[in-house]
Amino acid sequence: MANFLLIHGACHGGWCWERVAPLLEAAGHSVAAPDLPGHGDDATPMSELSLERYGAFVAELAVYYGPVVLVGHSMAGAVISRAAEAVPDQIERLIYLTSYLPRSGESLASLARRDTEALTESEPIEIEGVECFTIPRDAARRAFYQDTSDAEFETAIVRIGPEPVSIFREKAVFTEDRFGRIPRVYIHCTQDKAIGYKLQREMVRDTPCASVLMLESGHSPFITNPKELAEVLLSLSE
Repeated sequence: MANFLLIHGACHGGWCWERVAPLLEAAGHSVAAPDLPGHGDDATPMSELSLERYGAFVAELAVYYGPVVLVGHSMAGAVISRAAEAVPDQIERLIYLTSYLPRSGESLASLARRDTEALTESEPIEIEGVECFTIPRDAARRAFYQDTSDAEFETAIVRIGPEPVSIFREKAVFTEDRFGRIPRVYIHCTQDKAIGYKLQREMVRDTPCASVLMLESGHSPFITNPKELAEVLLSLSE
């Protein structure tokens, strides 16, 4: 039995895994899909959020539930890498689901600037004096949820929230003897319009993974392809 710890991306919450978690549990595994600080139902102020805070939060959960199979979507690729650096003994495998995979000293913003295929746009907003961004409705539809039904999109869009801009500017140090010793898997979503397939492949080239798998999906396979995603995750827990 594996202990899956599923971490959502920017502007989202643990809700995005609600179609996948029951499938993993039905196969006999334990699953936790928390809200990161300041997301979903968590009321942590925007002023207290950082990638360091996210990573520490996930590291604490890995210790609590561990050892875990740690899955990160989108922005959370950087989060799970930070958790791995902090508590490598509590993590059996790192799974990057169409996510950012930064090298040591590399920010998410620098990766996003390299992406020539993404159709994302953000809308600046200030919350409690903190520079944040939100995802406009039309940008969410074409980049995050282009392959969902209208009903699925409407359910998701009302749950999307703000994200501090600083999250994408932060950098971290990853070492070979901590982060580097944990087996890594990358799951490409080849139709992704939020993190382009070309950039996905470049990141895996720069930070090689033990296994590389494919889903014919957009950026949100937990909504559009929950069964296929669950089957891939289950295959990695055997």
